Amino acid sequence: MCRKNQWMVLCSILFSLMMIFSVAGCAKKAVSGDPGTASDKVVIAESVTVAQSGSAVASSETKSGSAASSGAVTEYTVKKGDSLWFVAKYKDIYDDDFLWPILYEANKGQIKNPNLIYPGQKLKIPRDGFTMKDIKKARKKAGAKKPYTPPTGSKPPIK
Repeated sequence: MCRKNQWMVLCSILFSLMMIFSVAGCAKKAVSGDPGTASDKVVIAESVTVAQSGSAVASSETKSGSAASSGAVTEYTVKKGDSLWFVAKYKDIYDDDFLWPILYEANKGQIKNPNLIYPGQKLKIPRDGFTMKDIKKARKKAGAKKPYTPPTGSKPPIK
């Protein structure tokens, strides 16, 4: 009888652990498809239209227009469960999670703590103006292992 009780206790402990791990694994669901929202696409489409219309466009708008015409996202609206790490890892953003410090620096006006971003915040996504030295420095700050080079296929914001 004692052996049967031991097996019951062991089975109930294993079952409890499996339930805890299965629930904990569902806390962050994967984002499928385009991380940008429909409003992001409208902003990009408007900047392309303005750039193509031939009207006088400031140099910063020209840069965003050229980035938009290449299909690159220039603004991102934060969703529930996002972090700068996740946003930087999206294929449409940088496809490199260690480039989150670049997002933080570009949005310091609205982000006081890089660990705290909130749903609905609109983050600017820098697309150029950085050297490889800046990229390596950001990756080092984020804790990337040596060598501090972006992975193959990533889209770092290099001049």
